Amino acid sequence: MKNTLSQRQRRGLRALTVGLVTALSVTSCGGSNSESSAGGDGAAGAWTPDKDITWIVPYSAGGGFDVYARGISQVMQQTQTPDGVNIVIRNMPPLPQGITQMFNAKPDGYTVGILPMPAAIAQEIQDPDLARWKTRDFTVLGSVDENAYVVYVASDSPYQTIEDLQGAQGLRSLTVEEGSSSALAGVATIEALDLDANVTYGAEGSAEVVTGLIRGDADFIVYGSTDVTGFVESGDIRPVLFLGTEDQRPESLEWLADVPSADSKGFEDLGGAVTELRLIVAPPGLPEQQATYLRDAVYATMSSPEFAEWAKTADRPIIPRDWEAATEVMNAQIEQMEELVPSLTK
Repeated sequence: MKNTLSQRQRRGLRALTVGLVTALSVTSCGGSNSESSAGGDGAAGAWTPDKDITWIVPYSAGGGFDVYARGISQVMQQTQTPDGVNIVIRNMPPLPQGITQMFNAKPDGYTVGILPMPAAIAQEIQDPDLARWKTRDFTVLGSVDENAYVVYVASDSPYQTIEDLQGAQGLRSLTVEEGSSSALAGVATIEALDLDANVTYGAEGSAEVVTGLIRGDADFIVYGSTDVTGFVESGDIRPVLFLGTEDQRPESLEWLADVPSADSKGFEDLGGAVTELRLIVAPPGLPEQQATYLRDAVYATMSSPEFAEWAKTADRPIIPRDWEAATEVMNAQIEQMEELVPSLTK
């Protein structure tokens, strides 16, 4: 793993995080009916699948994206697709490989995937030779969740509050690959709070990140509110600052209810600026009839009582958006990352 993030790289990031707050609050959950959400005009029944649909997850099994993908696909197969048509999950890490497979799949309605934002656009900008996709060209079907970020410390950490971290020198943080959503969240947090911290990149996933925090390899981490719930509930790690807006605070996570927010601590620019979106997409160039069917089916699934029951059982918050609302938020993130990411490599 490698250490990066100098003081020079941080300069100018604070102003860029301001726009992200507006970008991520442009739309609330999609409220249009299935016909308008799909952009159709009564043609929803013109195409239906007659064979299995492949659902690509660009991460290993067991993580947040995998869990949501399996939940949606399970309910969608039960309530939306014809009898005999299965939705088959394919885990395809690492991230660039999985996203590339989603992008290059045949646009025939039989391949969909769950796309992490802003990670997809950040990697496209940061490493165009590796990122063989154009984020803006994906066929957006909807989005299921906003995963606001949280600053965590180990339960036995000498740093009890965010003020303790602000007063410390030589802090260490740990995350996954550069360009990932959590890595971007960490950089924006370090800049906005003016922390004296270095970041180590290259952890394979959330479990390795949290393990490193617990054993003392890092002083704090920045990760999603729904990504490391088990470690919080077991008492191994402790949240010290919530980076989302109040309407992004999941009611189902009781341990998060009393965690101070960035807004309450006077960092209004940071509140809501570092939010991961879980988009449901298909390859570019998907024909209108297939797009209409899948957009209707995805939104009907995410809005259904069956999926609400799944979310309750899985202890996962959901914020369903139709394809139009999801596209608007995606495009806003793309615009912000086009400014933010280049500043990190100067």
